[in-house]
Amino acid sequence: MKIISIYILIAGSLYLLTRPYKEKIDEMLKSLKLSTFDALWLSYVEGMAVGGIIMLFIS
Repeated sequence: MKIISIYILIAGSLYLLTRPYKEKIDEMLKSLKLSTFDALWLSYVEGMAVGGIIMLFIS
């Protein structure tokens, strides 16, 4: 449970830190011709990979 709390804390912190740069991030996505849908799936896959690596270290 402690690991999940730390993960949520890190994710929340990163959200708050990157929120002021929302417009720049949107421009980067447009320049890469990456839709919001694709970006969401990319972040989902990245989250699964990071979670898998964390679980490998825990076990």
